[in-house]
Amino acid sequence: MHIKVLIPCVNKTIDQVKELAFFLQVDSDAIFLDQNGVDGRESFSLNGHNVEVICTKAKGVSMARNLLIKNANCDAGLFIDDDCILSSGYVQEMEKAYAEFPSAEAIRFNTVRTYWNPVNAHATKDRKAKFGDLSSFGMWGLSFKPQAFIDKGIFFDEHLGMPNYLYNGEDSVFLFDLCQKSKEVYLSSFYICEVKETKKSTWFENFDKRYFVTKGYVYTHLYGINWPFALARMYLKYHKDYKMKYPLVRKYAALGHAMYKEHFYEEPKDDE
Repeated sequence: MHIKVLIPCVNKTIDQVKELAFFLQVDSDAIFLDQNGVDGRESFSLNGHNVEVICTKAKGVSMARNLLIKNANCDAGLFIDDDCILSSGYVQEMEKAYAEFPSAEAIRFNTVRTYWNPVNAHATKDRKAKFGDLSSFGMWGLSFKPQAFIDKGIFFDEHLGMPNYLYNGEDSVFLFDLCQKSKEVYLSSFYICEVKETKKSTWFENFDKRYFVTKGYVYTHLYGINWPFALARMYLKYHKDYKMKYPLVRKYAALGHAMYKEHFYEEPKDDE
């Protein structure tokens, strides 16, 4: 089985990519998608494996992941970020998982996050997945068959994620679409990587207008006409952190809802 690890990164030299591949403990073929302001390709060998570096002038986390899907050209790809340490034996465990679920178009592996606010994607047994099993976690640890994604049009919404105005929620929308378009998504109990997060988050600043406009857009995609109920549930759960009254939160989220319906993606105006 031909497996490739797929890693987005930003502004790396070829020597820095080599160091990064070693740090991540890559033990298979891999592709680094580097948003470094130029268009081009390079490659190098690492312990007998081919590592490709695709450089692009284009910007955006969702754009980068879509390019990785389109260029994977392998039997199974594995999304990780540039702060994920791969587990020993991950190639054999991926092969085992796909042998157990030969119809699988995607398999979510367990991951562990040990920095601030630790979250573990913890499947206790190998089984079929639903959206609720996937929605609380990022893309690291998601393996997939690239051709199946291409054939079914399973891609990221490039209007979501940095550096767009709608700056988060791209993972949730992608995983929701995955579960809508494919009924062959599974969970594996193998811990495939540890997320170190060696850098500060680049997207979160404050619970402000932009944050709630983005929530309105994302919740409309996920919940349809029930988006206000999802918003209210979120507010009840986290209102102590928000420092913003619900009527204003609702107003900003309604702008995001309208943006989704009208296919408008720039900063909306309001009557503040």
